[in-house]
Amino acid sequence: MKNSLSLSFPRRASCALATAGALLAGAAHAAIVPDRTRVIFNEGEQAAIVTITNKSTTYPYLVQSWLEDANGNKITSPLMVVPPLQRVEANERNVLRIAKLPGTALPADRESVFYLNIREVPPKTDTPNTLQIALHTQMKLFYRPKAVQPARDEDWTLPMTLRVDAVAHKLVFDNPTPYHVTVVDVSSGAQKTPVPIEPVMVSPMSTADVPFKAATPSTLFVTHIDDYGGQVAVEYACDAGACKSVKK
Repeated sequence: MKNSLSLSFPRRASCALATAGALLAGAAHAAIVPDRTRVIFNEGEQAAIVTITNKSTTYPYLVQSWLEDANGNKITSPLMVVPPLQRVEANERNVLRIAKLPGTALPADRESVFYLNIREVPPKTDTPNTLQIALHTQMKLFYRPKAVQPARDEDWTLPMTLRVDAVAHKLVFDNPTPYHVTVVDVSSGAQKTPVPIEPVMVSPMSTADVPFKAATPSTLFVTHIDDYGGQVAVEYACDAGACKSVKK
């Protein structure tokens, strides 16, 4: 899940106020909080439901919601989220409902990824020189067809293999599964020495790579995000740079 924020204050506010506000923004907490960090929408369900809570004990907030495709384009089909705009009172909960439109088609042999966006709009204030912070939360939404829905608690990432390319200095993830695998951490060897990487999402039936300048290991530990937003580490045994998961 990704969070961003925008700041606004009157032009007459001093530079010192703007600087202080920017420093405080990093510590800002969202008033509108969803009940999860990713959404799994299984084919056959009428809708996927996300509960949002207004953590403010004082103020109501407006909440804007929309969907984007894998390329970041706003969409209203084949999936849609309602309501696109709602008011959530202080200490209250509301829901977002994501549904698939009738007559629309998505791949049946693999997941499709979308992005759910939630932007909180703070109430206006009559107090001069008041800093307002609008937080924007974005989370991944996976539409999962019936044909590829895994068994409960199954680790569907295990078929993914790794390859250390010592010449190009990169680690290649080969994902033959119908699922998106989001890798957030890699460590090497029995001591689990951290390998600096940027998080990467490996699409179904495709490959992705990250820079890898360490010596070719005998063991790698790859941490991915599961359906519940938790982090799961999988051990890989490597031979001549080719790595396969170790089932336990």
